[in-house]
Amino acid sequence: MGNLGWHAAAEAWSAVCRDAGAPEAIEVLRGGKESATYRLTGAGPRGEPVIAQRCTAARAAIERTIHEHVLPHVPVTAPRYHGFREDSDGFVWLFFEDVGSERASKTDPAHLALAGRWIAQLHVGASNIPAARTLPEAGPNRYREHLLVARDTIRPRLANPALAAADLRLLKRLLERLERLEQFWPHIEAACAGIPATLTHGDFRAKNAIVRAGATGLELFPIDWETAGWGIPAVDLTKIDLKAYGSVVRRAWPDARPEVSPRCATSCPEPPSRAGASCAMPWRMSSMARAPTGDRSNSTA
Repeated sequence: MGNLGWHAAAEAWSAVCRDAGAPEAIEVLRGGKESATYRLTGAGPRGEPVIAQRCTAARAAIERTIHEHVLPHVPVTAPRYHGFREDSDGFVWLFFEDVGSERASKTDPAHLALAGRWIAQLHVGASNIPAARTLPEAGPNRYREHLLVARDTIRPRLANPALAAADLRLLKRLLERLERLEQFWPHIEAACAGIPATLTHGDFRAKNAIVRAGATGLELFPIDWETAGWGIPAVDLTKIDLKAYGSVVRRAWPDARPEVSPRCATSCPEPPSRAGASCAMPWRMSSMARAPTGDRSNSTA
């Protein structure tokens, strides 16, 4: 394959790790203008693979805060963070341990329970870390802004003559749901007022969680923290075992029920297990409204 030291990811990695050799291979895990992720095979000091992520400075600031100042002080598993390198074009390279490619299951009870305990440890442990408080605001105001953006994005599209009848019905249903949720918003804010604020991942689901076998059992490694912030835990509770979550948080937060904190459970007009989903729904709907017709799978996963 030849020497790959010329690749931008390899050049940035050699500046971070002076002992690194040129990678044996470079695998594109995800490409994009705003963010790209690569696996540098054989690039580590002991020949291990390294994950290289190129992203905007704003995203890198969030990832760096979490990996440098938060996760090292919370009793959770996390990919080893190797460091960063700033590019002259305003982008930043971040380097992590390669923890594999096996995504957490959406249905396996063991995976859901593991995720519940992991998220609980994060919420409890990060709630007292000053650096976590410097992250973007992720309380009800963030999701109300998503709601308003989604509403204002959908309304003018209802008059688009190119929309198929099925698409028009879908947008009308989404708009009706957003308007009902907007009317209910004061109740959501009131219910969230007493919930402990903490670091939230913001997009915790199977595609952003890797599992692997560890020395003492299955280990979980959440990735992609670009939507992380300081806010209420509800948004992270939609893809986990709530009983496992409650078994951890109620020791630190006595007001929490085994399944979920009472206020968190009633903060949205949905059953307890979907409280977080409803709070996050405006963001999902906004993404769906902006997606081209017939290409909505990534908005609802």
